[in-house]
Amino acid sequence: MIQVNGQIISTSLRDLLVEKSPIKITNIDFPKDEFSRNIFSSFYIQKLSNDKQGKRKWLIYSQDLDKVFCFCCKLFNLVRSTTKLANEGSRHWRNISHKLRNHEISNEHIANMILWIDLEKRLLKNKTIDKHDQEQINRDWKHWRNVLFRIIAVVKILAKK
Repeated sequence: MIQVNGQIISTSLRDLLVEKSPIKITNIDFPKDEFSRNIFSSFYIQKLSNDKQGKRKWLIYSQDLDKVFCFCCKLFNLVRSTTKLANEGSRHWRNISHKLRNHEISNEHIANMILWIDLEKRLLKNKTIDKHDQEQINRDWKHWRNVLFRIIAVVKILAKK
């Protein structure tokens, strides 16, 4: 268990979120705010100074809240961040590209990105500090998945009678 932004999350939940990576919502019509502004899928793309483009892997959009968040800052920020993207999210679409650029060059964000990439690599290589705990979680997950499959099979058989 770790405390992030005043909330306690389990390291296994964080590991699972990192393993699955953030889901990009792109195929919707983003709702407009009171000034008829909204965010576009193009904000997931970062325009670099050498005219190339990179993906903003860290940027996530919540349909329920109609806000954008920084995935790595939300998960890894161990101190209370001053940026809205790490805490409550942002839905102020005016100058959003400027806000995103400022966020991605901030020291906090860069440090959190390093932590995210490091954890992602360690999880791929199965070299995490809590490797034994992770193995036990995976065994338990497989066990309960098999139990669920057996229960479903029994229900199907009983439903046929």
